[in-house]
Amino acid sequence: MKVRIRPLAPCALVWNYPDTEPGFAALADACRAEGLALTPVTPADTGRTIASLCGGPGSASAPAIEANYPAALIMNGLDRAQLDSFLNRLRAGGVSIPLKAMVTPTNQSWTLAALLAELEQEREAFAARAAAKAAQKEQ
Repeated sequence: MKVRIRPLAPCALVWNYPDTEPGFAALADACRAEGLALTPVTPADTGRTIASLCGGPGSASAPAIEANYPAALIMNGLDRAQLDSFLNRLRAGGVSIPLKAMVTPTNQSWTLAALLAELEQEREAFAARAAAKAAQKEQ
């Protein structure tokens, strides 16, 4: 028997970016233009895998946790050209979401909480590197 792996649905998971944000309409328009289902995720989803949030198999793999992360956008189903177009639309629409990621074969098995934690660590590392570089230039 052949096992068929169902690809994940094209989607944009949005965390901590409510529809009252000034850029939310532009985000929704960009998603429509690129064929992505815009899916708000909440603390109740933090124990679910990224794959399950994108319509794949699976359910909660860990309990939900309280998570205090900045706005995040997790995208699936875009090739490089579509991603560039999507990000350009977001910039033009004034959408400000500091944490962004693409769904990968590696991170689709992670919980939302784990991916948000990783994105925040990466953001902090980039900020520290930029600060060190700026301090080095001043010397």
